Amino acid sequence: MSQYPEGLLIPTTRLETLTDGLFAIAMTILVVTIQIPVGPIHTADLFVQTTSEIIPKFAVYFLSFLLLAVFWVDHHMFYLVKKSNFTLIWLNIFWLMFIALLPLSTSIIAQFPEYQLAQLIFDFNLLFIGLFFYIIWSYSLEKGMISEKVKPYYPYIKRSLLFMPIVISVTILFTFINPKWSMVILFMIPVFSLVGRKLWSHNKT
Repeated sequence: MSQYPEGLLIPTTRLETLTDGLFAIAMTILVVTIQIPVGPIHTADLFVQTTSEIIPKFAVYFLSFLLLAVFWVDHHMFYLVKKSNFTLIWLNIFWLMFIALLPLSTSIIAQFPEYQLAQLIFDFNLLFIGLFFYIIWSYSLEKGMISEKVKPYYPYIKRSLLFMPIVISVTILFTFINPKWSMVILFMIPVFSLVGRKLWSHNKT
């Protein structure tokens, strides 16, 4: 992947800067997915009707924003790497590629929520984000790049990183039954992420 030797270890500061910048952009442009219907509004009834049409888009926006927040928190709290190499950098770049793609897949499902293909595009986008992040963690662990102080938390981190791909795989199956239910299942990710950390923190005290 690079002309540099694989054993060369480099600081992670530039990677962290790139990650924070891309997350800031992705989370900002998510609001563009909420498109207000174009047309004259002459009465209060028409205004209520127009508002009701964009409420589902707000739900998708909130879900995507919360999911991006979960991804960013995971990267911030668990990606405690002492040094990096160029393989790890490229793994992060591929992960960030799918992070940057999330506003587009969010826009697709916001515009076409009734179509299974739109839901599958959104779900597979999330699935690749989860899988790449697990690969990043596993590679860092295998190469001994994780700080020793994190070692007692390895089992919890592994379970938390596997949780999202498993939930998303379930949502993909549900798209063949009822796409609307698959969106409801996705809301479990930020909820359980927050609750799980609270319980874990309480057990550690």
